Amino acid sequence: MKTISIGIIGKGNIGSELYKRALSKKWKVEWTMGTKGLFKGLSNDKIGGIEDYSSLVKEVDLVFLAVPTLDDGKTASNYIKTSLDAEVPVVTCEKGALSNYYSELENAIKNGKIGYSATVGGGSRLLRYLEERVGPQVEEIHAVVNGTLNYIFEGLSRGRSLGAVVEETKKLGYAEPMAENPLEIINQEATCDVPMKTSILFNSCNLISERMIAREIQVQKIEKSQLKKLEREASSRRYIISITKDSNHEEDVIRGFKYHIGEWYISAGFKHIRSNPLFRELIPSGVNNAVLISEGEFGRDGSYVLTGPGAGAAPTSLSMLIDAEKILL
Repeated sequence: MKTISIGIIGKGNIGSELYKRALSKKWKVEWTMGTKGLFKGLSNDKIGGIEDYSSLVKEVDLVFLAVPTLDDGKTASNYIKTSLDAEVPVVTCEKGALSNYYSELENAIKNGKIGYSATVGGGSRLLRYLEERVGPQVEEIHAVVNGTLNYIFEGLSRGRSLGAVVEETKKLGYAEPMAENPLEIINQEATCDVPMKTSILFNSCNLISERMIAREIQVQKIEKSQLKKLEREASSRRYIISITKDSNHEEDVIRGFKYHIGEWYISAGFKHIRSNPLFRELIPSGVNNAVLISEGEFGRDGSYVLTGPGAGAAPTSLSMLIDAEKILL
């Protein structure tokens, strides 16, 4: 049986976890790539610069793309396209490429050349669940897709201080890079991470032919005074995305965004759990993510919930490995 060889773009927490899990499967890691070039394994033995990627990618059977989104996804999209041009499939957890350039990558996605289950929902694989479940019968979709915000607000609802909970999220590797204090971290997650995940989630559902583009979403940031209100109401608010056909539904929501595409209305923000009776079924614990699908008019055909781990290197890398096996084996 041929030994599977892989390359890993990203040498951070997820990249390192992928490296260990790949070796445990007896896969050969030909190289890893960081900001300073390509290296043999996780060592400092440099085998090429970033400009050599297009030639070195041809040496592997599959590439794992495990980097944070530092632009609008264009850089990651270029890596994906270079890999596909070399007939090498990609499994990614990076969100920018698919949230802003989904249309350009859609054919490869449909042909099973891009694994992307870990871009939304970490290890929960909620995108795969939605792809199989969503159809004409769906009237509403609600989701909690940011485990970091869910973790913070669950901690606050249990009486912990905001500073302590946020510091814990940083130590556990749940928070996105480039943010330090609680207000920055909450806004980073709410204004950068959530819109990208919303775009990927909506496009994956294939509700209409038109595609959502994350950079077109206008998000209202949380201000200091609103953060104080959120602290006081933490037990009754979560950051929830809603996709519905109802343009007139009223919600008790703090900040977030609204977006209209086709017949669908998308809203997100720190919503009061009493705004919609379905929310009580939706809210997950800890860093878990969750999605709820309501079928039939007024939900007459039932509502269905999937919950699973949404943040952290271990669940994310595991989901990426599952995608890789489906592509390769």
